[in-house]
Amino acid sequence: MDVSNRDWPSNERKFSSLHELVDFVSAVIHCPVTIESRDLELMAYSGNHNEPDAVRMSTILSKRAASHVVHYLHENGWIQQIETADGIVKIPPLPEIGLGPRTVVCLKNGNHIYGYLWVQETSGELAEKQKQFLLKAAQKAAELLEQNMSGSYKRQEDIHRWIMSLIQQGDRNEHDVKIEAELSGVKLPNAFVVALFRVRQAAKKETIRHYIAFIMKSLSGPTFFIENSDQWIVVIGSSSVAHQAAINQAKMFLHKLEHDFHCDLQHDVIVGIGNEYRSLLKMRQSYVEAVEVIKIKRQFCEPIAHFYQDLGIYRWLPSIYEQYKRQGYQNEQLRKLQKYDEENQTVLLETLKQYVKNDCKIKETAECLYVHPNTLHYRLKRIQTIANINLDDFEQRMMLYIDLLFCQYKGDVVLDTQI
Repeated sequence: MDVSNRDWPSNERKFSSLHELVDFVSAVIHCPVTIESRDLELMAYSGNHNEPDAVRMSTILSKRAASHVVHYLHENGWIQQIETADGIVKIPPLPEIGLGPRTVVCLKNGNHIYGYLWVQETSGELAEKQKQFLLKAAQKAAELLEQNMSGSYKRQEDIHRWIMSLIQQGDRNEHDVKIEAELSGVKLPNAFVVALFRVRQAAKKETIRHYIAFIMKSLSGPTFFIENSDQWIVVIGSSSVAHQAAINQAKMFLHKLEHDFHCDLQHDVIVGIGNEYRSLLKMRQSYVEAVEVIKIKRQFCEPIAHFYQDLGIYRWLPSIYEQYKRQGYQNEQLRKLQKYDEENQTVLLETLKQYVKNDCKIKETAECLYVHPNTLHYRLKRIQTIANINLDDFEQRMMLYIDLLFCQYKGDVVLDTQI
């Protein structure tokens, strides 16, 4: 078909669905056409022309793009380029992942992005008239999506407000909450955890948001994503009644984020996950626990568990800290070492911490500090001499470790628990 004869003003050509639109576009330009949501879920696709590539076939079979394709598009800046472009973006082939040449247009209205219109160039590079035709098709697709999704967005906002009301926890009971959920059409989980995400690197924020939204769609239980200020709240639910089913869902979530999308969970984003609960009235409790994990992580320059249940001694630091403050307690032995370090540019305090943390094992501590064992022996002698510390006394070592943690811990880091 001649594109020039099939060009249409937007007010003359009507389409009842995205499927009708993509079939029309595909018939005009003689190439496979796909429309995907912003989270790269398949929304509509045409029949195939010539040989469809592996990426297209995989997307059609699984109803969404594969994780390695999503990662490639984000890490190489293609999604950002597509969303900021005024017109068409051409993506070169990448045979190693089975991606043929693509032409893509972002489906947007103003600042709102609905998804993407993809064309696999099976008949060679598109002509200028075909590109102009695609721009009009993209405009029509954006209009259809806006009509179809306006009600969905409102419902989603209502659900998010309802979830936030649970976190804020008013005067309610379990029976009333379940009735509210039924009236709102919310599918309730049998168990859930609340996870918080705070992105450390602003440049990666939008990319990581895409990854989180993509992974959520692969989980089996009810899951809710809420953007609140500078943090993301993800309620990860499970339909299973098995013990720690929601915890296991959350572990799978983090595994995919780290391994499928190579997201560094120590440097790219701070993660905190509360305990698992079955009563919806415990939503706030799980949230507060997730907040506590993030608060502690922001104060320590070492890997700390993502789950509140795995924090160990760290989970008790806030309450011990408050008690120490009330008593005006200070460890004089550690104060002596701190003063010596400041005056002599040494690292005896950190040496002591790593030695106690590594259960007083010379080899492991020396490796951790990147020093020779003889150097470590010398430092330990200095520590015992300066601070009069008996490192053979288990109870003294235990108290030293707790007090050493408080050399780093401060209780004045503010996170929003009163949302």
